[in-house]
Formats: sequence, C-alpha cells, structure tokens
Amino acid sequence: MTGEPPAGVRRLAPRSFRSKIVLSTVGLMTVAMVLMGLGIQLLLARTAQNDINTVLDDRASAVIRVISQASKDRLTVPPDSLEPGMEVFDSDGRLIAGTVERDVRDAAQDLASSTSQRTRTGPHDEEKLLSVPFTTPSGSGGVIVVSQETGPYERSEFYALLATLGIGVLVVAFTALFALRVTRQALEPVTQMAQRATEWSEHDLSHRFALGPPTNELASLGNTLDQLLDRVASAIRNEQRLTAELAHELRTPLTNIQGSAGLALMRGVRDDEDREDFEEIAASAREMSTVIRTLLDIARVGTGTGEEQTCTVADVMPRLLAQLDERVDVDDRTAGSTGRIAAPRDLVVRALAPLVDNAVRHARTVVTFRAADLADHVELVVADDGPGVDATISEMIFTPGATHDTGGAGLGLGIARRVARSFGADIELDSDADGAAFVVTMPRR
Repeated sequence: MTGEPPAGVRRLAPRSFRSKIVLSTVGLMTVAMVLMGLGIQLLLARTAQNDINTVLDDRASAVIRVISQASKDRLTVPPDSLEPGMEVFDSDGRLIAGTVERDVRDAAQDLASSTSQRTRTGPHDEEKLLSVPFTTPSGSGGVIVVSQETGPYERSEFYALLATLGIGVLVVAFTALFALRVTRQALEPVTQMAQRATEWSEHDLSHRFALGPPTNELASLGNTLDQLLDRVASAIRNEQRLTAELAHELRTPLTNIQGSAGLALMRGVRDDEDREDFEEIAASAREMSTVIRTLLDIARVGTGTGEEQTCTVADVMPRLLAQLDERVDVDDRTAGSTGRIAAPRDLVVRALAPLVDNAVRHARTVVTFRAADLADHVELVVADDGPGVDATISEMIFTPGATHDTGGAGLGLGIARRVARSFGADIELDSDADGAAFVVTMPRR
C-alpha cells in the first residue's frame, strides 16, 4: 500500500500555528455566544410566561373583587366590570357575561366547570387562558375565565433572538480580527527569527540574535537559536576541517600513484595488458584527484555575500562546454538566463561537471542545456538523447559508490549532488524526459 489518500479524499494542507490559535479562539467564542444566546432565550421565555400568568392573575382578581362587592343576594356581574377576553360562568357552567375570541370559546367553555385554578393555551398557541373559581359573600359560586394574547411576548422573544444573533456575529467577528492582530504581532518576530536563522545557517553562520538574557519568551527563543547556530557552526567547521585534512592526506599518495603510472607509460610498456592496467591506474588516480579537489573546494567555500561569491549561467557555460566531446552536438538554450547564482563559479562548475560528463558518455548525437530564471532560484537542465536511466536504478544513481553504468567509479553523480547541496542547490533526475535529463536548482542572489 502507498501513502496516497483514497480516491475522492483531498489531502488537507497543514495549518499554521497562528491559524490554529485564531480558529480555536473563534470556535470557543462561537460556542460561548451560542450558549449565552440559548440562556438568554430560555430566560426570556420563562420571564414572558411569568408575566402572562401575572397579568391573568391580576385581571381575574380585579374582576372577582368587583363581582364580590356587587353580589349581595345573588351572583351579579356589573356590565362595565368585564374587559374583552373575559367570561363569567355560574356554578353550573352557564355563561353569565363577557366574551372571548371565537377561536378560544371552546377552550373557555371547557374551563367553565373548573373546581380549581387552571391554565390552558388556545388551539393555535396564540392565547393563554386562566380559569379561577370564586365564591361571593352571599354564597354564590362561579368561574371566571380570562384570556391573554401571547403574540406580543413571542414577538419580543423573536426580536431578542435576532438582536442576540446580531451581537453574537459581531462579537465573533471582532474576536477573529482581534485574535488575528494579536497573534500576528506576537508571532511575527518569531517568524522573522526563524527565517533569519534558516538564512544564516545556510549562508552566514557568524550572525547571532544577541537579545540578551532570556527575560521573556522572545529573548529565550533568541538565546536558544543562538545556541543552535553555535552548534551548527561548530559541526560544519568540524566537518570542513575533517574533510580538508582527509583530502590533504590523500593528495600526496594519489599524486605519487599518478606520477608513477605516468612515468611507467612514458618509458614504454611492451605488454598490452600491462599498458592497459597502467592507463587505468592513471585514469583512476586522476578521477580521485578530481574528487579530492572537489572536497577541498567544499571545505574551503566561503560564506561571504560579495559579487565574487556569485555567478551567472553565462559565466559557467564556457567551462562546461569545454568538457564536451567532438562526437556530440551541443544545443545551448541558456542565453535567456541572467539571474545571479548565490555561489562561486568554480563551485558551480564542480557540481555540474559530472552531469556533463555523464551526458557525453551516454548521448547518441546531442547534449542539450536549458536554463530559466525563476522567482527564488535558477534552474539549469543538462539532458542527452541517450537511452536514459533505467527505472530500477533511478533511486540509487546519486548514492556515492553505487556503480550504475560501464564507466567511472560510481562517484560522479553522488559528489555532484553533495557539492550542489553545499551551496543550497539540488540535483534531481527528470524521470519523464526522453533520454537522461538532470534538473539543477540553484539559489538566486
């Protein structure tokens, strides 16, 4: 199985730390506003019901007092004591006075025989009714039914809901803007420090933040990055020193081997097999000398940023073209590149020379060079019209010591990538090209 997502599943892009903070803050505030809105609505609903019940109780109590005062001998309802939405029934459930809305008359009639205080809503939940049994001083009994429209209270709740939603949206939007501003101000120095640390680690290890004692988080981070840069610089210096020492120690015996093989060939070797052996020894010694010089170049490369530490494709091409064999044609398409490469010319040539040598050995008729200036790097392609690279060895051609063809010691492409990466470049094989094509991406100044 591969690491690819299933069909139809899109791989999500990683979120930045700042976006995670903002999303978390906005999500938390949204949940808080939703809970607060629900609480407000529940409180308003409860308050509205209490207000309706209070109004019904007050209206019923007022009418009962008036009826009690007017009922000396029998149940008497003064004509002007009832408001619309009130009905008075006697103890047998017969309507004596008053009127209610047509939609709730049946509900009022059902409440006429109540023996205790009861409430009921209308058929459309737009009115609420309250029945209150009473007994006058004269001993007459009856029931008063009072209705109250609930629409105004429900509209108030609805308007409150709209207001809560509007305020919630504004609060969440303000929270998002505030979180963006705060996180940008808080994390921008961290982003700049990370970028500078990356740039310094690649180009100039002498720079430090030097923010002083770690009195706050940024100063602590700067102190940590300074210590990290110190360790990186120390490791690189140790590696360069070891590489230089090993290369220096190997140069003398290789020079002796190459000189001895050359002298033997100059004196003349009668046996053909012996001559081939001496020629192979001399060629291998020259190749090893080239590798050692390259390692020394890597160890000695400076970190300055002056003009002498940069070059263009036009500066590099003459030395690359000098390596070409007369039996192959050259298709040079690099004239349009003018971007400056952030590396010395000699080091760039060292990185590209094994690619050109590989192209010459495998090309049938032509070697092609292409160059393009992109936003942050210069891209150079070295291609040939040969048989290309077998897919079975495409993953190991850059491994030092892995022999993948009939010539060389298997060190060229591995050393080429090592040299390229020493100044921030890289070399990749274009597996889709006809023949062999190596793409070199080099950082622009």
